[in-house]
Amino acid sequence: MKDFIDYSFNKQKGKPLSQEIAHYIMKKIFMGEFPQGSRLTENTIAEELDVSNIPVREAFFILENTKIIERIPRKGVRVKSISEKVMEDYTQALTEIFNIGVNYSIGKWSDEKYQTLMNRFSIARKFLEDKEIIDFAMQCDYTCRYIFEVANNEAFLNFYTQITYITNAYSQVKWKKEENLKNREDLLSTAVNAIINEQYEEAKMSLRDLSLKTFFI
Repeated sequence: MKDFIDYSFNKQKGKPLSQEIAHYIMKKIFMGEFPQGSRLTENTIAEELDVSNIPVREAFFILENTKIIERIPRKGVRVKSISEKVMEDYTQALTEIFNIGVNYSIGKWSDEKYQTLMNRFSIARKFLEDKEIIDFAMQCDYTCRYIFEVANNEAFLNFYTQITYITNAYSQVKWKKEENLKNREDLLSTAVNAIINEQYEEAKMSLRDLSLKTFFI
């Protein structure tokens, strides 16, 4: 999966069935339908989706690799529980990787890249207006991700992706609050405009707040 719950999957055809199922499970986790600690069974999900157990098992492996679910001996597969302290650690790491991404993107922006950044954010804003929350969440991530694409450092992009698997998957309670959605939109808007105006310190501050306030306010 390339980014948060494989956003590109919804926009493209021909993805492997196992990735479809991983996407389905991640959406359930994100929306709070599969709470932390809840047990996942191959048979149940296979029956829900009318598929065999094999692609479900492969989907489990995908999500195990992203640390979203875990396999416990003699207890089966469960949605991984994450403490507030661990969430704080991941969020702090996200803040730091944003700082690095912005720094490495300096000098690599162009009018075309600014337009791409604005286009991605405009789509996120439209999703929020339409109250398409899951699409809004994924498009926000897709917008932030572009900073790392412009930075053109594969390692930083991978670090960002790994961190946001965790932070996005376990922030679902916050996403359900309307004031947090608007707060996220405002902070991302500030960051996007700051980058376009080459105000990089302001962009980093807004991305820091985007990381912290979305999860802990």
